[in-house]
Amino acid sequence: MTDRLLKSKKIVYVTFYFISLCFFTLSTCYALPTQKVPNKDASNKNSSNNFMTKALKLTKQFSDVERLVATKMALDIRYFCPENSSTKLGQTEQSGSTRQCLQPVTKLPQALADMVTLTGLGSVVLFAENLATTKQIIQLTHDLQQAAVQSPSGQPLIISIDQEGGRVVRLPHATSFAGNMAIGATYVDHGVTFATQTSTVIAKELNALGFNNNYAPVVDVNTNADNPVINTRSFGENPQQVAELGVAAVNSFQQNGVMATLKHFPGHGDTHVDSHLGLPLVTHDLATIEKQDIAPFQWVINHSTPAMVMTAHIQYPALDNSTVVNKEGDNIVRPATMSRKILTDLLREKMGYDGIIATDALDMAGITHYFDEVTAVVETFVAGADLAVMPFKIRKVEDIDNFYQFIKEVAQRLQQKITRNPRLSTQLTQSIVRINRYKAQYCQLPKTSLAQQFLLAEQIIAQPKHLALEQALADNAVVQLTAKQNSLPVNIDEINRIHLFVLNWQEFGALKQAITSQWQSAGKTVPTVSATVVAEGDTQSQIQSGEKLAKADLIIATVDTKIASAVISLVDTGGAEDMLTQINSTQNGQNKVGYKLLLRYQLQQAQKQKVSSVLIAKGSPYLLHPYRKLADSVLVTFDDHIYQKIDQLTNKEYAYSSGYTTSMAIIFGKQKARGKLPISLQ
Repeated sequence: MTDRLLKSKKIVYVTFYFISLCFFTLSTCYALPTQKVPNKDASNKNSSNNFMTKALKLTKQFSDVERLVATKMALDIRYFCPENSSTKLGQTEQSGSTRQCLQPVTKLPQALADMVTLTGLGSVVLFAENLATTKQIIQLTHDLQQAAVQSPSGQPLIISIDQEGGRVVRLPHATSFAGNMAIGATYVDHGVTFATQTSTVIAKELNALGFNNNYAPVVDVNTNADNPVINTRSFGENPQQVAELGVAAVNSFQQNGVMATLKHFPGHGDTHVDSHLGLPLVTHDLATIEKQDIAPFQWVINHSTPAMVMTAHIQYPALDNSTVVNKEGDNIVRPATMSRKILTDLLREKMGYDGIIATDALDMAGITHYFDEVTAVVETFVAGADLAVMPFKIRKVEDIDNFYQFIKEVAQRLQQKITRNPRLSTQLTQSIVRINRYKAQYCQLPKTSLAQQFLLAEQIIAQPKHLALEQALADNAVVQLTAKQNSLPVNIDEINRIHLFVLNWQEFGALKQAITSQWQSAGKTVPTVSATVVAEGDTQSQIQSGEKLAKADLIIATVDTKIASAVISLVDTGGAEDMLTQINSTQNGQNKVGYKLLLRYQLQQAQKQKVSSVLIAKGSPYLLHPYRKLADSVLVTFDDHIYQKIDQLTNKEYAYSSGYTTSMAIIFGKQKARGKLPISLQ
């Protein structure tokens, strides 16, 4: 209904009609026999304090609106500590007076299974902490779905994951692609080929493991070199290029049984604040927003049918300058996540999007610093979001009781808003219909046995064809950023000693393996390889490594731009603050030896002693400026992923990086750099 219609007296009768219709629909969606409980006898389940009995009593009292709220939740179940578990190292940590659970959920606890069943929870999000082996992952997703289909609604779960490739990957042992900016680097020569092929592989591997939704692709246009959260997760800075690659990714995901998610609407590409840590503000005018920020979203919506769009916790005053009261009592510009003008008026009505709108994680500081949990969920539902992602942390049994109360409080607030605005009832009903429509299309449970699923997945995950594509992407993506005259390729016959400047021993292993492969393929004796390993020793010992450098014929240095810039984002850990603490602790240790200083020192010494040097940027090319002129040549891989492979002849493990393998081939003349930088550098 429009504002113009609301002015008519007839709207009174129309409004009451819709209220009645909506509540009838809700009742139809959820009204199943009240006797239906998990395994037919919930009271017999193992629970230390009659948890199940209490939970059953609470959830039996759920109203239609309360069940609707539960359906619209996507919970993170990263950690859970059963009530009767002892405090063990790695399970819990003391933080002040609050005990923090750090026990990963790799096997579904009964209490969580009961919660899924009794609430009719709509979705869960799994992270690296939940994922160990192929068999374990399949068992976990299977158990989650079995709990879900025993709920009053009988609906399966949307099981989501962040598996973008590159910087953001959660799956162990799966095929690991270099990420969006690497794909963007192939666009000039290959168009959407690699976006299509890599997304197909990711979807097939996710589908085999029981995932039906990927929070990808990122279609933000990265135009800010200081962007800490998007950066290389973007396909590039050209909106049309980003749009075309986005369409290819969406189509490939969904043709292979996995819902795609466009993110982060209306655009996160020109921010210098990480929304995990604060609330970014984009001051673009409307023309810039239309041509740059939302253009890829509109293009993808017009040329495919993305199942999901994820909102951004960003203020866009040119799109909505209205304010909302934060928990301090101050009026602030509405984040896009809470803006009806942005989610409903713009995305739904003007842009014609009819899929699921999901929020970005609601436990990010861009929301939690300003709003309490209930307000955050209510405001985003009113704005038009279908799924509230990670709105409430469940880490202990008592958190489940609190979750039930949380659902009730959200429902109560929504009911109050429905009273003031009856149109909201229709909106919420349409939201459930929309979610169920996509569940029917993408969330059908496997008809094969678990044993068959295990066998099939083992055949699919990281199969040789997939790994070959991983290497092919690197071969076509690595960019030669600079090269002094005659610095590349390096004559392999003139190299007897190579000195490496690396962050850690894993990196050393991957580089040495790539160097060894080059020499072996040429039928030559592998040169002596020495190293400066930054994570080891103190500053003085590192400086003394100059003696080794002086004896070298070539220095190969790597720059981890996240470390060099002191930028570690919660995006790398999926929002896990405990992991960020650990990383920062390691980072601080590395900073004590002066990472930037030592890197510059090594390259300057190479110049002074006339030793040829190559600098390899593992991640973002934006942060290379301090080092570019110090090295004879600079390569960009976009990818810092290193993993262990098994030598089929010796059965021994070795460190491997597709980006380093390609880089060595370029350095020693086996191939030319084929990638084209999809961004501009100062």
